[in-house]
Amino acid sequence: MRQYSPLTIIFYIIGPILIIFSHFGSLLVFKTGLSWGAIVWIVFLYLIRMLGTTGIYHRLLTHKSYQAPALFLWLGCIVTASAGQMGPSWWKAHHMNHHQHSDKELDGHSPNTRFQGIRAFYWSQGGWLLSSEFFPAKLPRDVENDKVLKVIDRLHFVPVLSLAALSYFIGGMEYLGAFFFSTTLLFHGVQTVNSLSHIVGDRPFITNEFSRNNAFVAFLTLGEGWHNLHHAFQSSSRHGITIRSGRVVYLPDPTYSFIKALEFLGLASKLRMPTETDLLARSQCSFEHSELPVPVETSIVSVYE
Repeated sequence: MRQYSPLTIIFYIIGPILIIFSHFGSLLVFKTGLSWGAIVWIVFLYLIRMLGTTGIYHRLLTHKSYQAPALFLWLGCIVTASAGQMGPSWWKAHHMNHHQHSDKELDGHSPNTRFQGIRAFYWSQGGWLLSSEFFPAKLPRDVENDKVLKVIDRLHFVPVLSLAALSYFIGGMEYLGAFFFSTTLLFHGVQTVNSLSHIVGDRPFITNEFSRNNAFVAFLTLGEGWHNLHHAFQSSSRHGITIRSGRVVYLPDPTYSFIKALEFLGLASKLRMPTETDLLARSQCSFEHSELPVPVETSIVSVYE
């Protein structure tokens, strides 16, 4: 942790504290009950912030699967930070480390390395955040060089507290409880990509780890659960793709639909996606009848470039 200033360490530690507090705050809904308005608030906050996590933090900031104006990226990162997903530097550092060491000892949240059974699920579902793995070994240089993103990263807790205050202003304790409940649901929804999508599901594409396409996780995360495709083609703006009977099949991917809507509005450009030839060449069925060696995971741009 030598790279971190004492103030950065304090600011980062606020993240898991807020998530733990959010779990307890969710209990408010049992005291206040939930009106239809509060239920709509839960769903709205879940969807908009999940899209921020999947479409902004993951596919835009981390993997550069499409391009967008800087102002859109900054605003999207603020929305995503309000989900308790920490800041852009922290998030990208952890995710790229996951790809570099997926399901190996240095993977900070794999369910397939350090533990087995329920302990492995607990670890990958969020337990790792309460360990020494919480602090990334190194922060990504491209994000750190963007002064706005760096400020958002260090002050990641400000959007969380601001949204909590807004919720209380709108509907008192009932809406505050709804905010906590939505935040907790979203936290565990995102974590299922780390856990279930490396344990349960099919593997239509050859990769050198245990990523899987999981429809339930894809439903919870607006398309991120098609995780085997993502590991096979990390820069693809669309994750909802599989191979069936030797043919490419496109699956529901709300995050990709969101990106296409941004493209229509002129806010996204240069969407990246593998060709069907590349998809078929990387599929499991293409190697069942081939003597070629199993390919390693597709290369990625250095996280610290």
